Amino acid sequence: MKRSIMPIGVTLAILGFYGPWVTSSRNVAALTYNALDLTEFSKFIVRAHGGTMTREMFLIPLVAAALTLALWTSQPNRPSRVLRYTLTLAAAVFTLVPLPPYLPGMSPLSFLSLVAYRSDGAENRGSFWLSVAGLLGVVLIFVWGRRVVGRWRSIAYVALALIGAVPAALEFFTHALPAISTVYGSPASPAWGFFAAMIGFALVLAGSAMRDV
Repeated sequence: MKRSIMPIGVTLAILGFYGPWVTSSRNVAALTYNALDLTEFSKFIVRAHGGTMTREMFLIPLVAAALTLALWTSQPNRPSRVLRYTLTLAAAVFTLVPLPPYLPGMSPLSFLSLVAYRSDGAENRGSFWLSVAGLLGVVLIFVWGRRVVGRWRSIAYVALALIGAVPAALEFFTHALPAISTVYGSPASPAWGFFAAMIGFALVLAGSAMRDV
């Protein structure tokens, strides 16, 4: 159980990110949003002066989960080299999800330069830098992660779990749900994706208290 609780937590956090975060008592189909959808919905809320929402808060859980996966993969003596490379690559791919859309004709590698940063407007710059920071974090963990052992590894897990869960949950309850309820005229409530993500990070916290995770 010790060895499985951490990957189970990370898997739940990632699945929860893509699962529905919002539902409605009226079963309005348009109210079925996952965390990624909420980042786009927040744009329209702000543009319409319907409230204040910080879109990056809903992207943080995925980046935090990716970094947790990279850290777990970098443990000394396990997993195997092939599995380590595969999971690290998966973590890197997840950190690219927050990248904003790019203009037609831009190079597929444009995310590696500031061209994308200048082209996407102020509202997307936060998600751009979040993605860059996450990708850099995965690279650093891949290179030096095996040197992080003992108490420092546990502290890193705790920090990533709190960063992944707390900002998103606060933004969700204080700004997203009230704004969605107002726009659609129907009370919005949390759905299973939100709870799965929070439970996932709770398992990461639990795993951080155990040895050999």
